[in-house]
Amino acid sequence: MNMFEYVTNFQASFSDEPFNEVDNLILSNLTYLDFTNIVPNNKVSITLKDAGDIYLSTYKRRDIARLGIAQKDAYKLLGLVIKSERFKNISLSNYRYITSLDSQFSAMTFKIDKKLKYIGFEGTDELISGWKEDAYLSFKFPVDAQKYAIDYINEVVSVFDHDIILGGHSKGGNLALVSSMNIKFYLKSKIKCVYSNDGPGLRKEEFYSKKYLNIKDRYVHIIPTHSLVGTLLYNDSYKVIKTTNKNIFAHASASWVIEGNHFVQGKQDKKSIQIEEKLNTYIASISYEEQEKIVNAIFRDLEHQGYKTLNEFLNFRKLLKTISHLKNIDPKIKSILSDVVEIILTNYL
Repeated sequence: MNMFEYVTNFQASFSDEPFNEVDNLILSNLTYLDFTNIVPNNKVSITLKDAGDIYLSTYKRRDIARLGIAQKDAYKLLGLVIKSERFKNISLSNYRYITSLDSQFSAMTFKIDKKLKYIGFEGTDELISGWKEDAYLSFKFPVDAQKYAIDYINEVVSVFDHDIILGGHSKGGNLALVSSMNIKFYLKSKIKCVYSNDGPGLRKEEFYSKKYLNIKDRYVHIIPTHSLVGTLLYNDSYKVIKTTNKNIFAHASASWVIEGNHFVQGKQDKKSIQIEEKLNTYIASISYEEQEKIVNAIFRDLEHQGYKTLNEFLNFRKLLKTISHLKNIDPKIKSILSDVVEIILTNYL
């Protein structure tokens, strides 16, 4: 079954069936929805059912149709969780949504019961600014979203909390990890688990740091068999799970296969392993300065053409053309970049 069927069929209370890895995926997906003016941005809370009722009466399916796959799946999911005995009484609070020309960040706190909170971080939505920031992850630390995540966790977690679980899908998984690595030292013991649902890894410097070593034993990195995003940058071992989608579309968590209260174990696809090795080798061969120059040049061109969302620019052949017209970039670097896009184009689309 998939996550929609899980919500419909798995109705046990959290006291009868403790929080699990699938619950983590459900809540991380809900962070893709814009709860501005619905969920308070402070400690005042609202139940998931009440927040969902307001959201669904405010935004109709046609409003979501122009957004990305993650938002559409989250919208469908919301309609199910507000009817679920397991989820509907979860309390939501501390909602944040921040966007700028160079960044995109959102987070929300879910109070499961008196002793457990889940802090969810949104992955990349349809805004070009978010994808630009994703590209920055390979050569800059911290990017703005990571700064916001660190500030957020140090604000909302207190010494009076019991157990804290962090999670996110895609870039949200990276934010969950980075924030857990940088939480105040006297709050670290509150964190019981950190889930990255097919999120990218870390730069070499952060990966080999003491901060990562201190959280590593509580970190669960879940990727689908055909993962691309989750294998980027430096990573440890993965928990590989089966998916009904192939290639880049396996990133969509609605395709992840569930049995009972857990994901069905899978094996990383050979193509995914090959792409992981090639892409990370290419990235490592380009200096941080060159990476920044390339990313800025590409997104400056996209912004000049008036693109604001990924939906307006979901065309890798256009991207190849954009790369070929880049100026002041080393021809060898430009060739490597074209190879990277060609690899994705050939093997994943």
